[in-house]
Amino acid sequence: MRCQTYWLLWSCLVAGSLAAWQVTTEGMAKAVQAADEWTYLPLPSTDPWYSPPEGWEATEPGTLLRLRQHAYNTTPLAIANAVDTFQVLFRSTDSHQNATWGVTTVFMPAHQPCSNGTGAADTKNCTLRILSYQLPYDTSCLDASPSFGLQWGEPYGEMAAALKRGWWVAVPDYEGPLASYGANIIAGYITLDSIRAVLEASRRLEPPLSFTDTRVALWGYSNGASATEAAVEFAATYAPGLKNKIVGAAIGGVAPMAAMNAAQILAQTQVSGLLVQGIIGITSQYPKQREYVLSRLFPSGPYNATEFFWASYMSGWQSLLYYSYVNVFEYFIGGRADLETPEMVDMFAREGVLGGFGVPNMPVFLYQAVQDEMAPIQDSDNLVDWLCSQGARILYHRNHWGGHNDELTNGRQRALDYLGDVLDGSNVLSFPPTGCQTVNVTFMQDPSKPIV
Repeated sequence: MRCQTYWLLWSCLVAGSLAAWQVTTEGMAKAVQAADEWTYLPLPSTDPWYSPPEGWEATEPGTLLRLRQHAYNTTPLAIANAVDTFQVLFRSTDSHQNATWGVTTVFMPAHQPCSNGTGAADTKNCTLRILSYQLPYDTSCLDASPSFGLQWGEPYGEMAAALKRGWWVAVPDYEGPLASYGANIIAGYITLDSIRAVLEASRRLEPPLSFTDTRVALWGYSNGASATEAAVEFAATYAPGLKNKIVGAAIGGVAPMAAMNAAQILAQTQVSGLLVQGIIGITSQYPKQREYVLSRLFPSGPYNATEFFWASYMSGWQSLLYYSYVNVFEYFIGGRADLETPEMVDMFAREGVLGGFGVPNMPVFLYQAVQDEMAPIQDSDNLVDWLCSQGARILYHRNHWGGHNDELTNGRQRALDYLGDVLDGSNVLSFPPTGCQTVNVTFMQDPSKPIV
């Protein structure tokens, strides 16, 4: 079993979405057929480029360590409105303040608003606009990371819409080299260091590019929202040099208490696989807790340790299918109690409770479905109330139509409109000039209407 096989079937596409399955498998088939013509990147676990050079630990967070231009050797690229890609490998920080590294893939738009007509950037009054786009890839398998899988396309069409606006789209593998799904601390750090490295890379590309100004915005939904929220909370203290670069963030379907509530909300449901992936992913940052988990899993029987850790060879979608409606507690000798020891609770609280890392120093558009079955609305209400009491600037949309997967679609255009406001100055959404504003909406996106 290889986790990249159906990696594009992201977990936010609910189980049973036959149309998504057909579209993706057809895309994979076409990719296989094209393999004779194009050269695809090897799996991250076997790619020599996915390793930092000697002495990298002594560098500062955000330092560019490797640059791979023209990373995807396909024409045209599988993602619409992109003309080229490059990848950066950079120094970052793990959940315990130790040196680690990350990878980001950057897609360059076919149409540059500040092009001089020759394909080069016009440096006169030219602003580089970058969207840091945190995809919810929901897996503890390194080989299912976006830097590998995006060679065959994207799941939602959001990247194509952003590229059409002339923005660079940077997609970080924010789970890091251990695929630490659910570990928000490392995810926040890698997201910020990705931005620093991309800014440095923009000055090292051949031919060199020069811009008079740079604006950066962040966007994430579901687990991508958790990474984005962690990043904006860490920004003021961890990456103060980005204060005048990051102009805003769009965050949707966030689960502020994800790790603490996961056992209660996810076990024996259609998305039980997220709980399995989360336990494996978070404990990759906590060796003692990983050792404890291994000691508490049944060594044999219908629910055993080997089967539990099969998830680390699966994409997020594969694990959703495999563990659907499985009672995850049956893998543990002591049942649910094994996940509620002080050491495990402390780990989940440290990684999974958003709002405690800091206060965003940029405007944030946060959108959430009131009936979100995976991320209770009360948790988001509490997060917004707390951050606003600390001086944050937030526009908060509470959508009374649909649940978690519905808001992925229903909130998409509003998120893009907000991102256009902060990156391009388009002023589509009415954002409060100071402080916070909560708006209750009832909105269902027409699925036949393309996002722009």
